[in-house]
Amino acid sequence: MYATVEVVMAGVLFLIGIIMIVAGMMIILAREYQDTMKLLSTQTPKLAGKAITDQTVLAAIDGTTRLLDAVKSLIQTAVGVGAFLCIFGLAICGAAFWMARLAGEI
Repeated sequence: MYATVEVVMAGVLFLIGIIMIVAGMMIILAREYQDTMKLLSTQTPKLAGKAITDQTVLAAIDGTTRLLDAVKSLIQTAVGVGAFLCIFGLAICGAAFWMARLAGEI
């Protein structure tokens, strides 16, 4: 009876671990912010060229630079969350394997 419960619990934990690993990989491999980063990177030199002739464009360049920094930190945070999910998912799968082995010895 207890062995069956432990095996079911180990199976559920293993599935949760697999879901966490897949979710982490999807977050890491998603490129949703990188298109925005490329667009902003291509527009910044155009603004810089206009800044030479017009002093009012300097505020726009400063805002664009801050936006680029914010998007870069957003990408780094998303990759960090994805890596955490993958590592924690692996740990949960390891714990599920350990539980299944102990249930098999009883």
